[in-house]
Amino acid sequence: MAKIVLFAGVDPLATGESDYAWNPLSILAIGSMLQAVGHSPVLIDCQIHRDWREQIARHAPGAAYVGVSCMTGPSIGNVLEAIEISREAAPKVPIVWGGRHASLAYRGILREHLADVAVVGAGEYSAVALAGLAERTGALADRAALAEIDGIAYLDGRRELTGHGELAPRVCATKPAAPPDMNELPPADYTLLPVTSYYTETTRDLSYCSSYGGPHPYGFCTEPRTSGRRWKALSPARVASELAALWRTYTPHRISLLDPNFSSDTQRLAEIVEALEAQAVDGLRLRANVDTRDIVKLADEIGLARLREVGFTAVFVGCDSGSERMLKALGNGATVEDTRRACRLLSDARIVQLTSWIHDLPGEEQADSNQTFTLAEELAALPHNDQRHHFFTPFPAADLYGAVFGPTVGDERTQAQWAKPTTYGSNEVWSGRPEFRRRVRVRLEHLQRGHPTVLTRALPTL
Repeated sequence: MAKIVLFAGVDPLATGESDYAWNPLSILAIGSMLQAVGHSPVLIDCQIHRDWREQIARHAPGAAYVGVSCMTGPSIGNVLEAIEISREAAPKVPIVWGGRHASLAYRGILREHLADVAVVGAGEYSAVALAGLAERTGALADRAALAEIDGIAYLDGRRELTGHGELAPRVCATKPAAPPDMNELPPADYTLLPVTSYYTETTRDLSYCSSYGGPHPYGFCTEPRTSGRRWKALSPARVASELAALWRTYTPHRISLLDPNFSSDTQRLAEIVEALEAQAVDGLRLRANVDTRDIVKLADEIGLARLREVGFTAVFVGCDSGSERMLKALGNGATVEDTRRACRLLSDARIVQLTSWIHDLPGEEQADSNQTFTLAEELAALPHNDQRHHFFTPFPAADLYGAVFGPTVGDERTQAQWAKPTTYGSNEVWSGRPEFRRRVRVRLEHLQRGHPTVLTRALPTL
């Protein structure tokens, strides 16, 4: 069977987004799938493999293909360098670009000739099909065969008009891949990575994912586009069993569940709580992403104390704004009262609320900003409240990107340009409104002085 090299370009240590490395679940999921069907994946992560350039140059020759993955933003730079190294070391080995950014910007990636194939959406089955094709033919150039693989895009050798009326290589996108039934996928094989290399003296964090996609629309978020608002999840019994096994095997300080919205189905979450109670894992500590409406509903159904007792010591809550008008514009369906009640309920249950806020949203007025700061100040007074503040950045294919720039399909930005966006400051893609952001920054500094233990992260820069 074939050797497949998989490279993860996300590096939150370098960008200052984190003080510890994140497990690269993107390549871990693909690698686990490839290994389960008999291939030999080689996982290279720029966070922990400081010699990742040398590793790519060494492993690319003889590989069926080199797969790369990243998010929109600075991690694109690492992927661009990895592609250059791979092509120099093994010019005939095809490049496959997958992950979140490729799903959103595959046209630009292919037109820049940065990859032979881009994977669009969930990539487990696509990765296996591409490995089989590369193994049979020694390349990924058979367009008739590529057309039979769901969830990919490639150049078909013709030309087409771009959104700006210019001729460019034509991109052929196959039928979108159906969201995988996660219960039919193999468990993530953490032995493919040196898990303890991700630990620091103060933080032993292990990442885990139990569901794909999410049913809720969010105007600034790309998840609705990449998943089509479809949601697939592991069974509660399997989630509890795998969490218990990971806790006992790798002894982390906590396990971070990185589902886009772990609480999408509150009945399922209640069943996970019951399954974890049955597992009775000593000292288990969990962190998850949740929706404010779901938390309110869950509190009525089972009580949040049980959530805390089985290990959920912290949850990430997307508050976004304190303005009802802006929440409606974002389309997520939550209200300010949902946010207020959810955070109070979580605080009463001694669960840390990692609340996220977005400033300088399209159409946001000063009155909206004032309402956001009023709510942020109110929640900062709660026990166990933590706040992270960001400036709005439009990402390709998100609804609010279209509100600022028009359809992504006509966008002609290069991947080097897409490497610039960050929610922590201005960038070449979107600098926002300077005066508005200056006022936000002044108010954030005031809020931080009043609540230094709540706003512990660096504030967004102008």
